[in-house]
Formats: sequence, C-alpha cells, structure tokens
Amino acid sequence: MIGRTALHFVTEAGDPSRLVGRQVANAGFISAYLDHGKEGAVPIHAMPADFERFKADFPTDRALIHVPAHQPRKLADQGGLFMPGPALAKRAWHRRLIGRGRYSLSGVTHAMASARAQDAVREMLVAPMASWDALICASEPIRGLVRSLADGYADALGDIVGRKPTFLPQLPVIPLGVDVGSFSAIDPAAGKAFRMVQGIAEDSFVVLFLGRLSYHTKAHPTPFYRALEMLAARIGRPVTLIEAGWYYNPETEAAFDAAAKSFAPNVQVIKADARDPAVKAAVLAASDVFVSLVDNVQESFGLTPVEAMAAGLPTVVSDWDGYRDTVVHGETGFLIPTLMPPSGAGYEYAWRLAAEQDDYDVHVGVVAQHVAVDIPKTVEALAALAIDPEVAGRMGEAARSRALQTYDWPVIVRAYEALWQELEERRAFHFEEEPKPSPQITDPFRTFAGFASEAIGRAFKVQPVSDAEALLDQLAQSPISAMDRRSLEDGRALVAAMRQQGVMEMQEDLPEAAVSEAARTFRALAWLLKMGVVERV
Repeated sequence: MIGRTALHFVTEAGDPSRLVGRQVANAGFISAYLDHGKEGAVPIHAMPADFERFKADFPTDRALIHVPAHQPRKLADQGGLFMPGPALAKRAWHRRLIGRGRYSLSGVTHAMASARAQDAVREMLVAPMASWDALICASEPIRGLVRSLADGYADALGDIVGRKPTFLPQLPVIPLGVDVGSFSAIDPAAGKAFRMVQGIAEDSFVVLFLGRLSYHTKAHPTPFYRALEMLAARIGRPVTLIEAGWYYNPETEAAFDAAAKSFAPNVQVIKADARDPAVKAAVLAASDVFVSLVDNVQESFGLTPVEAMAAGLPTVVSDWDGYRDTVVHGETGFLIPTLMPPSGAGYEYAWRLAAEQDDYDVHVGVVAQHVAVDIPKTVEALAALAIDPEVAGRMGEAARSRALQTYDWPVIVRAYEALWQELEERRAFHFEEEPKPSPQITDPFRTFAGFASEAIGRAFKVQPVSDAEALLDQLAQSPISAMDRRSLEDGRALVAAMRQQGVMEMQEDLPEAAVSEAARTFRALAWLLKMGVVERV
C-alpha cells in the first residue's frame, strides 16, 4: 500500500538570529502541514538525531513515522519524498537503487541566483528523474527562469554528447504561504501604543519596510530614502519610516543610518527588531503602507509583502520577480517599474563569480547596483495613498482578501497535496523498473573489489583462535578497535556459534542480493580476521 509523501528534515547550521526567507518559509510549511494536512501519520525523512530535533521544534499531536534518511530503501513504503529545496538529482540517484517508479520526488525553489541552485537544475537533466517528479516554483518568473536554465544546459549538453536531454520534472507554481489569521487578528491598539512610545506625530504618514536590511542582498535604501524625502515635500505632512528587521552586519547598519541622514533628512526613521513577534505585530498595526523596493536577483518570492497584505496594509513594491505575482497593481497596491541593462552587459560579473574573484554576496550586490527602481513612480504611488485614506483602506482590505484566498496556509497545503496526488497518478501508469546500481551510492566493497587479493567467497573457512573470547574482551576496551561497534557485537555472536558448530565455511558464492541480506555477518567475519580473533583453515 502506497503511503503519503515524506517530509525531509535536516537541522540547519548557522546563526539562528540571521533569519532568511527560505528558513521562515520551510518552518512555516512544516507547521502548516502538521496543522492542515490530510489525516493520518506524517512520515519524516531524517537522520535519528534530526528526527528528535524535529519533534522538539514542531510539537504536534499528529503521529509521526520516522523514515531513516540513511536507509533509502525505507522510502519504498512512501508515496513520495519532499525536499525543502531544489536539489533533487542526488535523491533520484538514490531512488534508482530500489526502482525509479517506487515513489515521487518533489522539491521547491527559493533563491535561484546562486550557482548551487542553478547547478541543481542542470544536474536534473542528467539524473534519473521522471515525469512523476516536480520542482515547485514559488512564482511564474521563477518558473520561467528554471525553464530557461534547463533549456540552456540541455542545448550545451546536446552539443557535447550529440543528443539533447529532456528536463522531465513537472514545474508547477505554488506560492509560499502565511498564517493569514494571525496577521488579521493583530490588535490595532498595539500599533497605537507603538506610535505613542516612538513619538510618531498623529498626522504622520507611516511607511513600513519589513525584512532583512541589506543593500547588497535585499534592497538598496538610497532610492527609497530619496522617494520618501520627495513624498514629505509633496504631501506637506510628516513622513515616518519604520525599518523593521535585522541588519546584515554593523557596518551595514552604519551605512543605512548615514544614507538616511543624507538623502531623507526630513523623514523620521525608527528602527525595530521585527524578529520579535510582538514587535512585528506592533509595526504592522502602526503603519499606513508597506513598501519594499527589492532590486536583488536573490529575491525569488518575498514573504513580507504577503504578511503585510494579511495585516490589511496596501503594498507598494518593485515590479520584480515574485512580487509581480503577489501584488495586483491598482487593486491591492502598486507595482513600481524596474529597469536593468540589456543582455550582454553582465558577462564580466558572471566571469568574476565563476573564477571566484567575487563571492556570491558581492556578485548579487554588483548586479543589484545596476537595477533601477522608478523613484518618481514610487512617490506617485505613496502620495496617492497618503492623500486619499479611502483608497488606502480599500486597497488594504483587497490585499487582506487576496492573502486569505491565495496565500493562507490551508490553501497552500491543499495545493501541495493535489500536486502529490497528481504525481502519484502519473506514477501509476509507469511500468515497474528493476532496481539498478547508482553511481551516487556504490558499495565500496564492489567499487574497490580489485584492490584486495580476494573477497570472502566459496571455500572461505575460518575458526576461532584459542583465546578468541579474551581477545574480544581486550578489543572491547580499545576505542580504535572498531569504528562500527556493531562488528564487535556481531563478532562475539559468530565466535560463540563457531564454538558450538565448529569451523565456519562458505559452500558456494552468493549473489549480491543475498550478501546484502547478511551484510553485517560478512563485515563481522572480515573484522574478526583483521583483528586475529579467527584464523583461516
């Protein structure tokens, strides 16, 4: 009986305070799936330590099934494996060991600007992928990017090997989600209290930027500051900017402060650390509009505009990548035109990255330096909202409604489950393939068979040495005697069996499948011989 899709989980290294959208989105999806997924036990594909961490990080009343990540054959009992990223090729090679048609693979795109993410697309062209696999794209522009990358790599490979490979996985578009109810329920009093504590004038037009504060990996602040300064002069009333998020580093914070003083001297700037949920709720409630003039190729979707929409704020965002899918221009907010140089102007930057003269952060920063966001259009959009509160209120309500209908977690979870059902149906029409060796997981005793004089096989005979038991006790005290301590345990059992039954002999060579079934026995025999606990007869 086919199970349900297993969720892959691994504990991420790094500073937990430096939140990025990918981490927030992945954690949000897991919580949402546990809350809104179909009934029944949820399989978690993880190493034992990570499975324990999963249970600690995501407490739930749902039954969980541990699918050990170090035992790929266990996935045959599940209908699929979901990876929280685009790296599916390696998993396809793993699956080949038990048969390509045994389960589906699905993954999700996040930032697609890195070489690692783009390599994942290329690797899928030469891996045993299938039409019952899927790479989920968070936006239409990202789907277009993946198709373009796949076509480009396929053309290049075709020129080399004489045959153009086909990109087999499906490319559905399913956006990231948020808990709309939690944002809709924010108490307006929290916003009033924040404004009072921060000394924001009652007639001030309050603009919110929520997210990572980084000029080279998120959004350059100078055009934003200039637009706000022009806005203040145009509407003739105070303008306040709330910068809510975390700075990339202290140097970045100092640069932001200096730029604000230089380019928006008449704008009140308030800092808030929105990693605290209470602060995040307060700044959303205190603001009149959300603005994000993202200009960076690292941005693929953008959760914060959706969060602002869920909180009932009109949104003014750059017409850029996933933002273009999120905001309906003139209805839930405004899309600000963007411009970049024509194709052919950036090969120097591409080469500097490929030659490791620039690292990834520098690369996306210099590319963003040449992406222009229309400042006058930004001023016009903000002025329209500041001058006519009814327009702002109408757009805010439309934004909340769109967030509920399109981005609420129950909607997103249903879309994932519908996709997984479709992949299962595609798989049902596929003939079963025999398991095949995978170059990604090769038995080292097969790979390096030619290194040794011989392998354990027909006519192999051993018996314990006279002091075998004492030697095993001595070996048990040595920390270097066995890296895999199971061979010590299994060795004791084999010696005990030989004491009762006599010489142990292999009567015939066994097929590899039979050896695999008794792998621990064969490994223990070789270890016993290595340590001199048994001897050849």
